[in-house]
Amino acid sequence: MAFVTIFALVGDDIRVFGFNKDSDELFFGAMTVSMFMFATEIWINTIVIDEFKYSFFFWLDIISTVSMVPDIPWIWEPIIGEGGGGDGGNAT
Repeated sequence: MAFVTIFALVGDDIRVFGFNKDSDELFFGAMTVSMFMFATEIWINTIVIDEFKYSFFFWLDIISTVSMVPDIPWIWEPIIGEGGGGDGGNAT
């Protein structure tokens, strides 16, 4: 999970600065898998550790996992209603 955490923190920056547009789908897939791994970890910790549920770290994990949603267009674009690759907000 340490590697997954590091990837979640810097994966999008690595994608933008180090790879072509062709590899975006691979990175988005990896981010989706990472988000589900974090959600699974929260679920398992809630079941196994009695003190975890509703603790500070529970809420911290929930917020950090939900904050990954805007980084994944497969999830984010249907939520905000964009049909794919906007023009950056230009009205022209």
